[in-house]
Amino acid sequence: MVDPSRIMPNIYFLGFKSGQALQYLSTVSVSSFDLDQVLHVIYEFPALYGNWWLNLVNNDPIHVLVETTLVVSILYILFNRSKDWKETEEFLSEKEEQELVTEWKYHGRAPLTPASPSSSNESADDLPYKDVVVHKMHGPYIDVCVNGGLVLPTTTTSPARNTLAKTIAKASKKQQTKEQQQLQTTPQVFTVLNFATYDYLGMSSNQPTVRQAADEALNVYGCGSCGPRGFYGTIDVHLKLEQEFAKFLKVDGAILYSDGASTCSSTIAAFAKRGDLIVADEGIYEPLKTGIGLSRAHVKFFKHNDMDDLRKLLTKIQAQDRKVKRPINAQRRFLVVEGLYKHTGTIVPLKELVQLKHEFSYRLILDESNSFGSLGKTGRGVHELYDCKLMHDVEITTIALENSMGAIGGITVGTDEVVEHQRLSGSGYCFSASSPPFTAAAAIQSLQLLKDSSETTLVPLQDNVAYLHHKLTQLCHAQLEDVLIVTSAPLSPIFFLQVADIPETRDLDELLFLREVVQECLLHGNYKNGMAC
Repeated sequence: MVDPSRIMPNIYFLGFKSGQALQYLSTVSVSSFDLDQVLHVIYEFPALYGNWWLNLVNNDPIHVLVETTLVVSILYILFNRSKDWKETEEFLSEKEEQELVTEWKYHGRAPLTPASPSSSNESADDLPYKDVVVHKMHGPYIDVCVNGGLVLPTTTTSPARNTLAKTIAKASKKQQTKEQQQLQTTPQVFTVLNFATYDYLGMSSNQPTVRQAADEALNVYGCGSCGPRGFYGTIDVHLKLEQEFAKFLKVDGAILYSDGASTCSSTIAAFAKRGDLIVADEGIYEPLKTGIGLSRAHVKFFKHNDMDDLRKLLTKIQAQDRKVKRPINAQRRFLVVEGLYKHTGTIVPLKELVQLKHEFSYRLILDESNSFGSLGKTGRGVHELYDCKLMHDVEITTIALENSMGAIGGITVGTDEVVEHQRLSGSGYCFSASSPPFTAAAAIQSLQLLKDSSETTLVPLQDNVAYLHHKLTQLCHAQLEDVLIVTSAPLSPIFFLQVADIPETRDLDELLFLREVVQECLLHGNYKNGMAC
């Protein structure tokens, strides 16, 4: 048996003396406890500790060196650390706040990047409409303030508005030098149709019942849910929204995330792991790419919407499997695509994709964030457009609620196994605070409108998309001589106008050209009742 007194004699000695002292204190009663004895023990303790320390220095100097270094370091950190981390609270005076508000209101936001000079030595700042700031939103329309001012459009004759315009113009003149006044162009405000939104159905801007549902939920539940879904952040409206989506899409279940981006990234990372294989379209948007990166799976990309290139890639992977004698079920394999691509406005050829999926034994992850509520006879998305079945042709489907539903959050739908697996493995579900209950209530009402009033929501949208695509294509060909072309799909509510890659446009300053297009729209748009149509 090893004798501890020989291995660590000094520590053993200190422990032995401490034990004796504790034994003595335990045997002495409170009544017999003498103050002189206490003082005697306190008086002898420094000498006892000093003897222990000197013995330790003689017997184990390395131990003393290490211990002394640690003690000195701790004392240095405690008493000499920087005080910079203590932030001093400095508040703006009322006058300073008013100056900042006035400067922002009358002069607009500062540009995020310096202006790009054109090829003709003309600065982009010389253009009449260099700054366009959204001032107000009302229904499908927005008031855009041009050149940082706030002057009402010439088509408006309201006396109150004209008085406001004169007051603001007078105030802005006082704050500008004479040189600035000479350079300033006349600011204007135009009330125009809002094309810069993904709220295709106008649920958040033009449906009073959606806003009413959100207000009522806000009065009942308050603002936030104060926790993740798996802890104490699940409210009954969250569960109802999941049930309504599962019922509408005819799937086993649905799971609600707090935002649309984490829906995509968390869902992919919950199923694909290190060693798995993901084959994705090179045109997918950032949340899907983030999910692929978080999964740490092997990833291969095929050309955007090119099913021939996808077949070649899958065939190559299959040949490699045969070469190394890899079983078909040795790794999980996924195809990742968007139904309606956010960055191109094109629609995935789902029929051909599903055929390749079944032929090569892959699981399909389909993001319907932009196609849900805009494609298909009832707005169910691209799978309805191509008559494909969820849970069979498409194993996992993700949907962001920020677009057609006009709310916040995201939904993943599929089988019960797909849904329940994410309740413990979806990072956005487990660790992020759940979406506010009033946004879930707004999404429920939006979904109800989509189901019950498609003739006033979905049908007009699809008619407008077809009309606008036809008119833009006709305009680009007839008046712009194909310098601009429409590259998005005819059924897509996301429109892309692109400068054509032709010899005539090789030396074209695209930024300047697109600014002139915006200027033309603002100056010569078709105004009706004071609004641009």
